[in-house]
Amino acid sequence: MGCGKTSVGRELSNLLKLPLLDLDSLIVERTKMEIPQIFERFGEEGFRKVEREVLEEVLRKSGSFVLSVGGGAPAYKDNLNLINSFSTSVFLETPFEELWKRISKDENRPLVKLGKERVRELYEKRFPFYRRADFTVNCRGKGVKEVALAVAELTSF
Repeated sequence: MGCGKTSVGRELSNLLKLPLLDLDSLIVERTKMEIPQIFERFGEEGFRKVEREVLEEVLRKSGSFVLSVGGGAPAYKDNLNLINSFSTSVFLETPFEELWKRISKDENRPLVKLGKERVRELYEKRFPFYRRADFTVNCRGKGVKEVALAVAELTSF
């Protein structure tokens, strides 16, 4: 959450001349509801169920694309195994304090309402899943373009 997945994904998409698919946007399109509304109406478990369904559909598509997934997706059930079996995954590692500065005022992020310490707990809980990505890019102090170039260099797209 807040590491720049969408921005880096957009830049990587342009760099590699591949379409960008954003999992959260696909969920919104599928449900005709914004992410906070889904959480409010169905809870996190309901959101994660829809997220998994859409993720499976996307990963089974043919062709190459850049996929940006939400921060909780890799830590839910066996999503990261699914992602790794169909694609190359990259963890955009960013220090928590930097992430919090980016997300703390964003009302479109339902989990932010839980507060800084609870979000930190979530990050720490999810971190081992993130570390199981095929590649890790250290994003500390790097801009979007620099991170996208690092991802492109690390992977064999």
